[in-house]
Parts: sequence; structure tokens; C-alpha cells
Amino acid sequence: MALAWQLPALAEATPKADKWETMDPLIPARSEFAATVLDGQIYVAGGFGATRRFDRYDPETNAWTQLTDLPAGRHHLGVAALDEQIYIVGGHDEATNSATDTVWRYDPASNQWSDIEPLPQGPRGALGVAALNGRLYAVGGSSHDLGGPATGDVSCFDPASGVWSLKAPLQIPREHLAVAATGGGIVAVGGRNGGDEALEMARATELYDAANDSWETRSPLPEPRAGLGGASDGSMMFVLGGERMPDTSDAVNRYDPASDCWADLSPMPEARHGVAIAVLDGWLYAIGGSTLAGQVQSVETVSRISLTRR
Repeated sequence: MALAWQLPALAEATPKADKWETMDPLIPARSEFAATVLDGQIYVAGGFGATRRFDRYDPETNAWTQLTDLPAGRHHLGVAALDEQIYIVGGHDEATNSATDTVWRYDPASNQWSDIEPLPQGPRGALGVAALNGRLYAVGGSSHDLGGPATGDVSCFDPASGVWSLKAPLQIPREHLAVAATGGGIVAVGGRNGGDEALEMARATELYDAANDSWETRSPLPEPRAGLGGASDGSMMFVLGGERMPDTSDAVNRYDPASDCWADLSPMPEARHGVAIAVLDGWLYAIGGSTLAGQVQSVETVSRISLTRR
């Protein structure tokens, strides 16, 4: 379906005076992984360079702690926190690079993993995962390997019943996209389909309305890209980094679903794709990533910038 792209709606200019701070590095270096926040801590899982690793960051002590390894090695996986538990959804297998349908749940109290019903629509990697209204949503992704093909499939997991259900698909199927629960809905931003980086995917912004089980086209991402990180403070979504061959991006953007406006924030100190991102206590964190487009050149850098001193 052909879509007519409008110019992105722009908010008032955002001050860029704040500087990024360098925090305790994540060792070993890694990329194409994911992060989530639970009880004031940041958790990161898998990724190139550490496919089985699971680590926790404490912002109070600025220190990382290694936790129980993932049940199997994954990169390009989805991660989200729900009901004091952490879920790992899909991802690509460390040995074959094939997409997987596995779903695991981590209990911080016991530091142990358990198996959950697998994804109902088959294997998916380079997908987005978000928690909304007590349920877990798996959005888009690749149904085969790192080259796609992309899918628009959306699955919803209810922890009360332990069952997945099928929801309305994305209007534009894509993988390597950013997804976050924001403003009472789910926002899906950017992405591609293997080597296809058409603007309709790379700039795509869609908003999911759970009450009506429908996706709506919103104002497009100002800088088209895939392999970007996405996170939310509840009302706003933040996306950073990414790539669009042959370039890697240092861009940081904020999206307000209430006004359907994008704004530019201070760029990252270095361009990265496959970066993990988290918002915690008024800070935006950029963790790891790769500095070369289309390649694995992972870094251990952890940076953060204040979202409140603006």
C-alpha cells in the first residue's frame, strides 16, 4: 500500500546544551542486544559479543553485576519487564543466526529463568517488545534470518492465562525497528526489510490503540534509519542511533504521541547502531552498540544524558 509521507511535525526547538556523561562500561563490548528497566535497575540481555550474558546496572553505584546466563545464546532479541518479571522474546540464534520463537521469563528474586509458551506466529528476531496494560506485545521483526523477510505480525501475551493471542499487524512490515509503550499505546518506529531501506519503512511511525486493536500512521521519523534503540518515560518515546547504509547515526529524537511531534535532542558522542537504550529517573542511557554500519564493531561504552535539565 503506497503511503503519502508528510513532513514530520516538529516541536519547538529543544535546547542541546546538556552533555552526555560516560558511565561504568559494559564488559565485554556488545551490540544488537536489548535493555529494560525494573525496580530502578537496568537489565541488558544477549547481543553480539556476549550472546548468553544477562547483566544488571545499578545507577546508584554506577556498577554492573553479571546474573544467570540466558538459557541459550541470542542476539537481536526482544526484552521487556512486566509484573516484577523480565521477559526475553525471540531473537536470532547465536550459532545459526536463524530467528527463534522461544520466550523466557526471569525472576529477579530467584535469579532463575523459566520457559514460557513460544511465539504463536513463528520465529522472530530483530523485533520490538513492550509491556502495556498488564500484557506483553511482540511487534514485527524478521521471520527467518538477518536478511528478513520482515513481518508485521503482532502477538500479545497475557501472564494471567499464560496464552498468546494474535493482534492487528503493523501497516508496514519491518524488522530492526524500535518499539515502546508510550502515552497509553505502543509506538513502532523505523526499520527495514533486509537490504530494503525504503523510506516508508525507515521513517515509519505507527501508534497502536489496544482498545480498538488498530494501528495508525503518525508523523514520520525525521532521520530515516533502522537498527535504532527505543525507550519511553511513559509519555514520550526516545529513539537513538541506528544505521542506513552506508552510514551509522548519532541522532537522538523525542516523540510526543499526544501532539504527534518529533524533536531533536543532543546527539550521542559517537554514532552507533544496535545500541541498547533505557530511560530511568530522568536519564536517557545509551549502552553498547556497533560503530560501523552493516558490521559488528561493538563498543563497551555506556553514556547518559539528563532529560530533566532542559
